[in-house]
Amino acid sequence: MKKVRHTKRILPLLLAVLCVLALAVPAGAAEATVITDMKTDCLVDAAGTCQITQTVSIDIAGTEQSIQLPLAANAKHVSVAGYKYKKTTQDGYTVLVLSSNGGFSGSRTFTISYSLSGLVTEQDKVQTITLPLLAPKWSWAIENYTFTISLPAAFEGYPAFTSGYYADVIEDYMTFTVRDGFIAGSMNTALRDHESLTMTLNVGEGYFSGKYASWSSGWVETALVLVFSGLALLYWFLTLRSKRLRVSSRSVPPDAALPCDLPYLLAGGTPDFNMLICHWAALGYLTIEMDEKGHVLLHRQVIMGNERKRLEVKIFSALFSRGDVCDGASLVYKTTAQHAMRAIRRYWDKRLYRRSSGNVKIARGLCALATSVAALSMMSQLLPTMALRALVLILCMVVGFFLSLLISRMAQAYYLGNIPAMILSAVCALALLIASQVSNGGISMLVAVAVSMACGVLTVHGGQHTELGTQLISQSLGFRKGLEKISERHLSMLLSRDGQYFYRLLPYAQAIGLGQDLSRRLGDMELEPCEWYVTRVPAARTGLEFYNQLRPALEMLELSIRK
Repeated sequence: MKKVRHTKRILPLLLAVLCVLALAVPAGAAEATVITDMKTDCLVDAAGTCQITQTVSIDIAGTEQSIQLPLAANAKHVSVAGYKYKKTTQDGYTVLVLSSNGGFSGSRTFTISYSLSGLVTEQDKVQTITLPLLAPKWSWAIENYTFTISLPAAFEGYPAFTSGYYADVIEDYMTFTVRDGFIAGSMNTALRDHESLTMTLNVGEGYFSGKYASWSSGWVETALVLVFSGLALLYWFLTLRSKRLRVSSRSVPPDAALPCDLPYLLAGGTPDFNMLICHWAALGYLTIEMDEKGHVLLHRQVIMGNERKRLEVKIFSALFSRGDVCDGASLVYKTTAQHAMRAIRRYWDKRLYRRSSGNVKIARGLCALATSVAALSMMSQLLPTMALRALVLILCMVVGFFLSLLISRMAQAYYLGNIPAMILSAVCALALLIASQVSNGGISMLVAVAVSMACGVLTVHGGQHTELGTQLISQSLGFRKGLEKISERHLSMLLSRDGQYFYRLLPYAQAIGLGQDLSRRLGDMELEPCEWYVTRVPAARTGLEFYNQLRPALEMLELSIRK
């Protein structure tokens, strides 16, 4: 009996709690601010300028001290009927801030008017208008949304719609009609907060007149690409062109050239200081040691005198300025290497090229400008009207500029045996060409990429050569050609005369990216132990084994220079 009485007392209490919760849920749901109705009316004139009137009805929960009304980017001639506002910018979008002493509450309706220009682009005789109907900065959901678009004349195309959340699938959630240059539509579903809606329409050539959003209309950027490309080729013809080099295969390095000089002689590359160290070691001036901790130490064996060039003596003295041992990871090694590479470039600049010679950087820079213009044209077709559009286009121009410089270095990478750099250049060229095809801007980009590659080939050996320059560059190319063709039999014959020949030849080969290839050509031929490289592992028997032992030391030295 007691249990029944307790049940009778608890049951009414539970019912009362459920009633309170049932009443609280709708009340809580009604507290959220929501846009009950929004209508966007667009009037587009023949010049592609659009006058927009947006009517927004907001059901405000509680009291809002200020209301923010976001508009499309670059909105001009803005007004809000019956209200004063402050105009700000958020992420490139125009935002109107309305304030009231008493705040905003209940149902309020705002009528906003503004104009947009620069909505039309043209490519391949097709004009495209991109019209932002709904800015993505609204903080509240939209229950009902409708729009009308009045265009200057009838058209044959069909509008496409995209949104921030639904993307192009938004058309499945809306209804619209098209008739005699007039488009009207509505959403079949509520829109989320921060949603956007954009209409894109392709029409025929001449439908719009006036100035468009794209800074060019197709032929302008093509003309600029041709101008910059032509100037690059003309500059090369007038100031950089030299006599055709006569190259004959040879098995000995160029006269009066050190291994470190070959990258610069061949293709204007950076002098290889580490190969100078290996060359000095092969001549007996120092030894290279890799200790058990992985440190690379250089041990001076003899003092370099007048038997070597003055520049060599100066560099060698700086390297061992603090004693007979130089740590490859020390600041002394790094600074000496960097100063030496700059000095070597200056030394050969005076001897390889005429004073009247132009600068290859100017020719390549003109090609890079052509590519940047082509990139601008290409991306202007791909990018819709959006916030920070101008900034994105400028960034694309910068990217195109530097990609062109990478493409122009393909020939240099080839002559220096730098396979990764060649692949990178090829990938950059292919990426630009594919992107240009996607944007229907293939002609201008094709010209820019082709001229960048051609300019790289034409300027790979520098500018106008002196007689000495012609001789040394021809010999360097011949030596590279000879190394590519040298046979195991020929190497065996040379080693039979001099057991250390391979170790003296290797720095020259490594400087132009053929060190590993040369080592492999020896096959299983057993070599004498190297006299200048000291390591804790057993001495290498073959050329490839020695190369694999030496490579970690070279990598450590290179890291020391670049860090």
